[in-house]
Amino acid sequence: MRQAGEKDGVYTLTATASLLGAARRELPDAVPPLAPVELTPAVAGSPGAVPAPTPESAPVFGWITGACAAPNKGDHYIVKFLGKREFIILAYVDRFGRVFAQNFASVSPPAREPDLSFAFFADQDTPGVERGCVQVRTPEGDTREVTRYTCAHGRYTLEDSWYDFGPYGVDLSYDDAMARAFLAFVYRPKMAGGAEIPTRGLEFVHERLSADWLLPGLRSIIDDVRYAENDPVVHAPALARSLARWLSDAGLDELKAPAVPDDALRLVRTVRYANTYYVARESEGANVSRRTVWALESALNRFLLMEEAFGDRASLATDIDCARWEAYLLESAGTQPLPDASILGAPAGAEGGEWEVRCRLGAVLERLRLPVRVEAQMRANVAEGVVAFDMTVPDAALMPAWRWVDAPQQGWVPMGEAERDAQARRYAARVGLLLASVAFEASPQIQRVDVAARPLGAAAAHAGSGAAGDRKIDVKRGGEFPEDAHEPAFFLVTLTRAAYEASGQFRAAPQADPLALLAQCGAVWDLPAADPFALINALPATALRRELPEAQDAPLPPEAQEALGATRAADVRIVADAYRRRIGEGLADRIACAASATEAIRVVREEQDAAEKRGDDLTASACTRLMAALAEGSLDTEDQNAVVVCFLGEDRCLTALGRARTLAQRDPQEAVAVLMDAVAEAAALDGYVDGATTVFRSFDSYASRVLYNQALRAADGGEAAQAQTQASTRPADTSASAVPTLAERAQADAGRRVQLVPDSFYLCHLEIVSLLERSFERVDDALRYGQRAIELAPATAAGYRQLGRAYMLVGDMDNASAVLKECLRVATQVNDVSVAYYQLAYALWKAGEPRTGAACYLKSVMTAPVVALQAMAELKELVAETSIEALEREEVDGILREANIPLSPTDEVLDTLDAAAAAATDAGLFSVARNLLAQRLNHRSDDALVNVLRSLEVSSA
Repeated sequence: MRQAGEKDGVYTLTATASLLGAARRELPDAVPPLAPVELTPAVAGSPGAVPAPTPESAPVFGWITGACAAPNKGDHYIVKFLGKREFIILAYVDRFGRVFAQNFASVSPPAREPDLSFAFFADQDTPGVERGCVQVRTPEGDTREVTRYTCAHGRYTLEDSWYDFGPYGVDLSYDDAMARAFLAFVYRPKMAGGAEIPTRGLEFVHERLSADWLLPGLRSIIDDVRYAENDPVVHAPALARSLARWLSDAGLDELKAPAVPDDALRLVRTVRYANTYYVARESEGANVSRRTVWALESALNRFLLMEEAFGDRASLATDIDCARWEAYLLESAGTQPLPDASILGAPAGAEGGEWEVRCRLGAVLERLRLPVRVEAQMRANVAEGVVAFDMTVPDAALMPAWRWVDAPQQGWVPMGEAERDAQARRYAARVGLLLASVAFEASPQIQRVDVAARPLGAAAAHAGSGAAGDRKIDVKRGGEFPEDAHEPAFFLVTLTRAAYEASGQFRAAPQADPLALLAQCGAVWDLPAADPFALINALPATALRRELPEAQDAPLPPEAQEALGATRAADVRIVADAYRRRIGEGLADRIACAASATEAIRVVREEQDAAEKRGDDLTASACTRLMAALAEGSLDTEDQNAVVVCFLGEDRCLTALGRARTLAQRDPQEAVAVLMDAVAEAAALDGYVDGATTVFRSFDSYASRVLYNQALRAADGGEAAQAQTQASTRPADTSASAVPTLAERAQADAGRRVQLVPDSFYLCHLEIVSLLERSFERVDDALRYGQRAIELAPATAAGYRQLGRAYMLVGDMDNASAVLKECLRVATQVNDVSVAYYQLAYALWKAGEPRTGAACYLKSVMTAPVVALQAMAELKELVAETSIEALEREEVDGILREANIPLSPTDEVLDTLDAAAAAATDAGLFSVARNLLAQRLNHRSDDALVNVLRSLEVSSA
């Protein structure tokens, strides 16, 4: 029997209903009136966002049961009372902690997810007490935790929410708790035009930061806090209010489209090391200054560090708590325990050597948990006991803009400029002392640490567009923001181990006045041209590091010999003329001072004798050419450039390349002839022909030289048989042609001296193949020069890729696949790897292996974007032609392994680069180490090792 009449959605409670046990309960102040809200631009532009109207009379809300049809006895409806008997249904409440928004009574339970639910936690730690959370369903279908509840003896308490229930949040019955929660978190926000109560406590911040784009997430944080400030019963936690204030002070409100697109900035959580936030510019055209980036990042990190410090009570912290901790974080930056100095997965270097010390410093730099970013470039000479740091530190504008006062009236007041400047200087001093402590603890050999602190200058506040990206492998100063300049350094100071030990490891200074300790150590203040690297750059070892291995030679220590596959620095050279050029420059200086042609010839003869003694035939030949010119009198001995050019001789291959590229468009056959003639002349006149005692090779990087050296060392050491056995046990390659491996090529070179050919000689071979690859009449010539290119550079990917392409263009997909697979076994540079996979994909597709080809296309795109457009277009064509199922990226590596296709670069290659980078650093071959480490980091990224990479920069003289 119906107990309530209904008309146009309005129900009337009849007298019969009251007699049959219908219950009606009004809940006072269940829906407090909404104050008008002044919307921010971001919110004002959202659909349906309008200021809330002020009601003429406060309506009455509550719940009713037994008056309407319901799925189960005892279920009730949340209603809005229109009088003593009339009401409108707002939601249905079942007995399982669920509320469904609806405006009608029904005998069937809703067949959908609830709009609000009480969910108890799986872990209950107090017998007889139920703890859980209240979840609200979002329009996207997710749930948002808006408050927590506790239930004891059937009575509920609602806590830890932005919504202030006042006296109505405790000692609630089940029906009252469900109704008040629904009205507060679902019904009332909808009346405000879509405004929502954020996730309870401070979780809403982490939700916003998990969005795809950072800037909209940051704006929504400010909007949530501003909504709360305009609503009398919604109160943001003090730490959330502080975060909103910091973001506003950082200039977030000024970062608006179209000048600053939503994807202009990127947020990274550095979970591997400091586990703090890192903000970087993402788009190149973004008009976001360096200072703004630092300020936004600082706001997030101050929030993060305070939230961790407050723990479970972070949402209950007061404004006073936040003010005190903000000051504490800045004033205690130098007192944090020294972080772990290990780098997981980094190669080991010599105990106490250059590599090990740099790794320790690099790891600690990444693990420092600072409230405001500090960037530091480091240099070291461990043998001399010197480390130096060049810090970029926040200036006064990045210090807190507000402080809390209790009198005469509680609140936030602006900080003075002088006060902020003093705080910035103390902060820089504390971090500088901390870095010095790290250096002294890194090795007992370190006796001196030079530190400069440069504040972010005024130019950083007005920077326009510039280079984008995060943690680019760029050792040049300026990095992500090359347009930024620095003001005079706060200080330049030399800290000694004696001062470190006398002051108790600098522990007392950060707690007191760090500037006083720096003054005692002789700090120089406000120095326009502070150079903390001056001493290290002046050391003789630095000059040698700059010259090795191309322009100088030295024996290598045993550890480096093993890792680099070489006994001397000269054995890892990759530039053919660098060493001879240095000899030529030295001869030019001495010839210019010679009193006669006879004396000049004697000077050259002495150099020729030295070259013959060390077996340097090319230098001996260059001396012969120079002496002939001196004897003929055709050379101006005062023109030192002319002397060097004569000594080095004409690079006929370089000249031929220029002519060929000019001819290629109108007469490709003539261009090929020019190149072939140049190659033949170089082979005949310069001797670039492998013989019984010498082979001529080319390398495009130190990585390729090390891989070749290692293979050659294995062959010379009698390990060729073992390498051959390993090759024979490798899964059989089904290609029609067996391409010699690097180990097999090294075995053929074993026992012979390796000399370098000019890059131009190698490039001539590649250019010949490129010009002939579409000429079916001269296929044999194209393949012959392509094979010779690989012979010249067996550890360089370019020759393999060129030969593989030549095979593909004549339809020989089996040979193309075999060559490209071998290419992937030696390739280290990301673009080479990507292009090789792209080429191999096409060869496999046309050879009847479409699924494997599709995997190679995806692997190419996953490796680098260099041919991404072509690869995806061809992949689409492959799928349409063969009807294979689309592959997921997670499947790619497994498919390649099954097909015996290397995952390039292989782990063995990367391990070789790792060990060689460490050994080269310890041996002082910094240019070698930088190249090896940079290539390694392209495949195994590590921010701590990026610091090591930057430390290997050697300033030019």
